[in-house]
Amino acid sequence: MARPRKELSNVPLTPAMVNWAEALGDAIGRGMLRALNTGMPSLGGNGNGSGSYNTVVAGRRRGRPPKVLAGGNTVPADRRCTVDGCNREQRSKGLCSAHYQAERRRQLAGGKPA
Repeated sequence: MARPRKELSNVPLTPAMVNWAEALGDAIGRGMLRALNTGMPSLGGNGNGSGSYNTVVAGRRRGRPPKVLAGGNTVPADRRCTVDGCNREQRSKGLCSAHYQAERRRQLAGGKPA
């Protein structure tokens, strides 16, 4: 059987305990404000307080790595999207991701394929 709890309302709070509790609360509050203003990597902050979730955490980014476009288009001509004027890389059925999704939405809506 569990021992009954001691009633804390009967314990007198000394002024030293009250001061300590207030100082602890202030310190925790200042620490949280500092963390929110400067950003915490574990919370998704990027160091400037903007709260962006697209930041480097532990040396890795989520999702597909960005393409390095050094001096022009690096996609070979046989791997480019077949839509006129689009220089992005093919993903499926000769289309880049954006044009493939647009075509898919047209077909699902009942429109005829382009």
